[in-house]
Amino acid sequence: MAILVRSNRERPPWLDEAREFCKGANIKIVGWGPNLLTVEAKSPARCSEIAAQLGNLGFHAIENEDNSYAGLLDLSKNPTAVQAKIASFDISRMRWIEQIVPLIWAICSLLLIPAILNSAREPRAITFPVGIFSLVMFFRDGARIWGWRLELTPESLRVRRYYRWAAIPWANIRTVESTPTGRNQETVVLMLTSRSSEKLGTFVCPFARNLRDRLRSELSQRRHESA
Repeated sequence: MAILVRSNRERPPWLDEAREFCKGANIKIVGWGPNLLTVEAKSPARCSEIAAQLGNLGFHAIENEDNSYAGLLDLSKNPTAVQAKIASFDISRMRWIEQIVPLIWAICSLLLIPAILNSAREPRAITFPVGIFSLVMFFRDGARIWGWRLELTPESLRVRRYYRWAAIPWANIRTVESTPTGRNQETVVLMLTSRSSEKLGTFVCPFARNLRDRLRSELSQRRHESA
């Protein structure tokens, strides 16, 4: 979650004081951003100790299960700004880095299928099957990526998968989890009250985690409003 900043103009006013304090308290800073400080904390006990120490400077611990697993701790003097950033994250469609994948498959198929380009390229025994595979992947990933959308309504979470919409009432969602499913990919899963789970899809890790955190924030807000 931490964002390293290079420009001195972007340095938050609390950074120098925090650095001096952490140096004296033997706390290692691994990253910082406008409203976030990330430090090394390799155990729950160490997390509690650091949170108490930096609490004297006005920092509040920010829950982040990914950083906790990695032995890190996020803190902020402005937790509201951190939550606002999560709430403003656009989860309506996948990121551009995923949306260009079908285009890459399309280009590969056009270059490798000799019949499409009327090419005499050899050996066709290799290029044609690879081209067909690329064409199949274009349709598969095109439907999976371009056919995916998400909408938040007052009554339900609406998700479009392979161009087909489904509505999941907020009351049926217990929590939202993400699980690693490959290199730099995670699957976001809704844990439901009516049945075991519902997969929203598999995405690159940053988007999957932002999607998970945003939906958790939405769930918390709706439960607070209905309480």
